[in-house]
Amino acid sequence: MGVLIKDIPVSDGFDFPVGPPDAKKYYDAQSFQENAHLGEDWNGIGGGNSDLGDPVFSIANGIVASAEDWGGGWGNVLRVFHNIGTKAQPNIIESFYAHLDTMLVQKQDHLRRGDQLGTIGDAYGAYPAHLHFEMRWQAGMVGGGGYSDDTTGFLNPTVFIKANRPK
Repeated sequence: MGVLIKDIPVSDGFDFPVGPPDAKKYYDAQSFQENAHLGEDWNGIGGGNSDLGDPVFSIANGIVASAEDWGGGWGNVLRVFHNIGTKAQPNIIESFYAHLDTMLVQKQDHLRRGDQLGTIGDAYGAYPAHLHFEMRWQAGMVGGGGYSDDTTGFLNPTVFIKANRPK
């Protein structure tokens, strides 16, 4: 994806992508592996499309690996690489933000935890507004369909974030 591993800043902890740091006023409407889901679907507590246009934030320090319109059921998708290792011995993971209405960052942008990336969308009307959010311990995997019983390369986002909060 053109990102140099040595340039990815070391993470200082992880927050939720909406309502940071703790997803305040949001809920996970479809959890990781519910119906073989490979991510989490974050919705505002107002229901329906009340969260359309709400801000989405970087969960940790990182670099934007891609910012593209995937069309179809994905809409605008951002992929961000994070270093959970050290500068000398990096360990790269990925956060994946889909169905965005707007993208406020572009490929190669350096991010700090809490920087706004974009806004919640509906994949051009394909779904009610929500953020489809994935985390991958195999950064740079080919994008899939969002559902699979095979979770190889994927992390449970909420479990990972809760285990890796800022110190």
